[in-house]
Amino acid sequence: MKKYRLVVIDDHHDILDLLRYNFLQEGYEVKGFFNAVDALKYINIDNTDLVVTDWMLPEMDGLELCRNLKMSPSTQDIPLVMLTGKNDEIDTVTALEVGAEDYMVKPIRIKEMLSRVKKILRRKVTVEAGQARKDVREIIECGVLKMNLTSYKVFMNDELLELTIGEFKLLELLVKQPGKVFSRNQLIEKINGSQYFATERSIDVQIAGLRKKLGIYKDAVETVRSVGYRFKPPGPLKGE
Repeated sequence: MKKYRLVVIDDHHDILDLLRYNFLQEGYEVKGFFNAVDALKYINIDNTDLVVTDWMLPEMDGLELCRNLKMSPSTQDIPLVMLTGKNDEIDTVTALEVGAEDYMVKPIRIKEMLSRVKKILRRKVTVEAGQARKDVREIIECGVLKMNLTSYKVFMNDELLELTIGEFKLLELLVKQPGKVFSRNQLIEKINGSQYFATERSIDVQIAGLRKKLGIYKDAVETVRSVGYRFKPPGPLKGE
């Protein structure tokens, strides 16, 4: 059985020790850091399966670390769990928009933390296994939209769109079943899992950001009043 390698970052010694101890008890290999700069250097040269990081850190905060990981092809698939004392909805949305896989507010509930990490790693293994068996289509084409599920690239009429991981996952779900109406709760559950808590407003914020990046094709993501959202395959614009 594979022994997962975790990187844990927190500038408070007691919290870092608590996390390291419990992850070690679960059988993970754990590398701890007091700052994100040293952690990023380590992640870039060593295999890492998952990162757990505090948001408020010296030199480089957890949000900037997440951005760095998601910008690099070699680290963009590493899931990151954000820990923070921030508990406003906008903070949760911001972290997810940047690419965090999950978000937990301090004080840390250890059993919940361990459960969420296990679930993320199981999902990661399932995706990797599916890719290895080539059961997952690498390319999805729908109208003038093309999605590469391996490189996380999206093209509209051959123009590359700069999407966050959250926006990509949301679009992927809609595109895979064009015309199907998803409620906000269905989108939250299918993207993050049934145990994940998020408000319906967070989905509206992500949809708004996605539409903005779709530009002239923004109407491809349709609002179904009082229900949710669906994807309408966009064709060439008039005059093209």
